[in-house]
Amino acid sequence: MDTLTLRQKNFIKLMLEENEYRAIKYFSVKLKVSDKTLIKDLQIIEKYLNKYPITLDRKTGYGIVIKIDAYEKRQLLNDINSLSKVEDQLSIGSRRIEIIKLLLIESNTNTSIQKLSDKYYVSKASIVNDFKYIEGWLEKFHIKLEKTIEGTKILGDEISIRRAIASLLDELQNESMEGLGLSVISRLDTTTFNGLQELFNIDWVLYIESLLNDLEDNLKCSINEPYYINLLTHILICLKRIEEGNQIEDSSSKFKIQDGVDKLLYENTLILIENISKKYKVKISESEICYIYQFLVSTRLGKLASESLKSIDNNSNNKSEKLTIEMIAQISDFIDYDLTKDTTLFKALLLHVRPMLNRLKYNIQIKNPLLKEIQDRYSEIIGQCELAIFILTKKYNLSSISTDEIGYLAMYFEAAIERSISKKRVLVICHSGYGTSQLLTTRIRRAFPQWIIVDIMSTHKLSMTNIDDIDFIISTVHLDIKEKPYLIISALLKDSDIQNITNMLLNESFENFNKEINIENLKSNVFEKNIYINKSEKSIKSIINQDLNIKVIFKKVILNSNFEIFINIQKGINHIAMSISNIITNENRISFFLISDNYEYLKVILIEIQQLYHSKNNIKYLSECITAKDVKRFFTN
Repeated sequence: MDTLTLRQKNFIKLMLEENEYRAIKYFSVKLKVSDKTLIKDLQIIEKYLNKYPITLDRKTGYGIVIKIDAYEKRQLLNDINSLSKVEDQLSIGSRRIEIIKLLLIESNTNTSIQKLSDKYYVSKASIVNDFKYIEGWLEKFHIKLEKTIEGTKILGDEISIRRAIASLLDELQNESMEGLGLSVISRLDTTTFNGLQELFNIDWVLYIESLLNDLEDNLKCSINEPYYINLLTHILICLKRIEEGNQIEDSSSKFKIQDGVDKLLYENTLILIENISKKYKVKISESEICYIYQFLVSTRLGKLASESLKSIDNNSNNKSEKLTIEMIAQISDFIDYDLTKDTTLFKALLLHVRPMLNRLKYNIQIKNPLLKEIQDRYSEIIGQCELAIFILTKKYNLSSISTDEIGYLAMYFEAAIERSISKKRVLVICHSGYGTSQLLTTRIRRAFPQWIIVDIMSTHKLSMTNIDDIDFIISTVHLDIKEKPYLIISALLKDSDIQNITNMLLNESFENFNKEINIENLKSNVFEKNIYINKSEKSIKSIINQDLNIKVIFKKVILNSNFEIFINIQKGINHIAMSISNIITNENRISFFLISDNYEYLKVILIEIQQLYHSKNNIKYLSECITAKDVKRFFTN
């Protein structure tokens, strides 16, 4: 081991200052980290010290000590201090997170540049730079650094501080925990548990978990991630802040529970709070109770929510139901596939939308740990959801819905699409004899049990067969056919064949290059002067703002790496611009810029754009256009 983090180097320096055995707790208090973190650090440090004639002695019941003479101590300190600047740079991020943690958790206490400089063994200038970074980090939570002669501390309202602490946990969840047997004592994954125990007492975490388990039993429901983690985290933050003497005390309507209170959830909130009060002997205000209730009512609850569907269904004016229906209809139009009759989709989506509206109401954010993977694998459906949500939020005057939230919505639609594509009427073409044909059919049925295999035949018989009711064909030989999509496979249906079929279905590889598309509105609204060839995104936005004499901030939606849509709601304006980039980047890129306050008009235009997007031949032609005239000629003809 040739490298150490800043914390590990500081740990060594602290041990070198001691001439007697010290417990891990002694050092964890000084370094303001958990015992678990230092135990892991100690394993790394021991490996590092192996190259020195030094003994790190452990004695049960006493602690640890480094046995070293004066010369070796000086040599070790010189080596530690001379480790590369690159290594120190790597630890800057960790130091800044530690300082943010200190400022948030001890928000009532001033700290100084000198104290921090001494603590982290860096110059005052380094700490000043750290503060500049931290100010930017805190700004998104509307928190400032207050610098006075007494020192520096944060300045912000209690809710903002709590949101910042919750966000900080994401930064802390970057180390794995080993050898804890976590599954026995907690349902949390090791990364999450590790992050939580950096801020909170482990006993707190386990106790609040037990209360949430009781809550699930009382409500006869289950709370799944990320809602479980979100609720747990905010209860822990609440407890930590109360311990530090910081409670929400606000008599305004902001923290009052207003119309539509869920009596059952509120009663269970009271039970939960009462247990916490008794356990930790703290008095919890009404505003704090309301705060926790907001998180509970914003949580998706399994069986309980399912039972409540009946009451929702009977209320035709229900906001969540209305939004769900309209969202499904809009996505159906975008993908040109009717999902409105999918009751599974409707019920699942409704169960998500109902608490989501509460999250919007109370400004509660949830983290989607799978977001990056969802964006990589399902960029198109994510983009379509972003467009639909953008229009609906503007139409119904809703708060902005985060990308994390949209990622969850996209998965409901992706699941619905996968369900729909799995129910296919399939024709099998095989030339390898009856036995092989039967074996192939058996394997297909096993791999895709939802399929209806209409028939197994030769190419000769295929030419005399009506295939209008067939969705696609699987063949062991090449076919001269254009009416239906087909895929060539091995007569033994290898694993690679199954994967190819799946990929084809999921990625919409059944492209009909000759399919007619309806783009009448684009034809009449895309003007030559608003077609830009090889201009940067920034310059196009500048031209649009100048031409329309407005200041537009576009919402950018990416359908894939070479197709994107920019959209903005602007009263009294209907404007469409188009951009073709085919020399600036290695990939040809098509972009549309839409401005309107007419939601029906926007919807129609977006449907046409996505028809165009799915017409691969047309996209190929447009991406190779070198003049605005060429583009306009395409729309004209």
